Amino acid sequence: MGLTLEGLLSFLRAFWTACRKDRPWAHHDVKQVIARQVYFTGAQAFRLIALAALFLGLVTVAQSGAQLRRLGGADALGTLLVAAFVREVGPLVTLIVVVARSVSAVASELSAMKANGEIDGLRATGVSPMSYLVFPRVVGGAIACSLLAMHFAVIALGVGYFVAQSYIDMSFSRYLENVLTSIAPSDFLIFFLKTSFLGLFVFFFACYCGLRTAGNSFEIPQATTKAVVLSFGLCFGAQAAISVTYYLLVLREAGWTQFL
Repeated sequence: MGLTLEGLLSFLRAFWTACRKDRPWAHHDVKQVIARQVYFTGAQAFRLIALAALFLGLVTVAQSGAQLRRLGGADALGTLLVAAFVREVGPLVTLIVVVARSVSAVASELSAMKANGEIDGLRATGVSPMSYLVFPRVVGGAIACSLLAMHFAVIALGVGYFVAQSYIDMSFSRYLENVLTSIAPSDFLIFFLKTSFLGLFVFFFACYCGLRTAGNSFEIPQATTKAVVLSFGLCFGAQAAISVTYYLLVLREAGWTQFL
């Protein structure tokens, strides 16, 4: 199974053509598949995301709270937590969990369907695999990524408040105001790019790897591995590029024009 840029572009064109022709978002069956994908990727992974948010929120605030107390920078806590949980750590941890758990499952499921002849069966009955299989998994996966990242941020910020009480005497209203005023419109854009937008791509790559097999059963683990590796590379590379671009723009606004 070869994964090439030409093959990826061909797959993308076929996906776009099928979506324009079939309008899958208007079909009840496709909506049900989207709901099942959101449930599998989002709801069933909630406990894992909550555990990660609990641990990282505890560790991050415990380490930074003592330093902020020593330096007298309690008001910087909100800015620190927003940068950590909304802009950086939250989206990254969410995508790592999604790729390891759901992207691998989608790739193996579709490659198994290809090996069992189910894809050819769908085509024989006039059903487009792009519309019925790829579209709902891509859309449902992207929705689930955003929902999981939102839950991660809320849980981590909530844990942050209780841990911060050990270091900083701060009321909940002051803490909430500190956090909310630290969230800028650019944070929402970055959050969207790192969750929904990247979620679309990683699930698209999972479908691509799963359906590009020749229909042999021994290619199922190969497709799964390639989907996971490709998705991890995309996640780390894209998240790093988005973060670097953002901080370079921040430095330029602060007058550090030599960085651009």
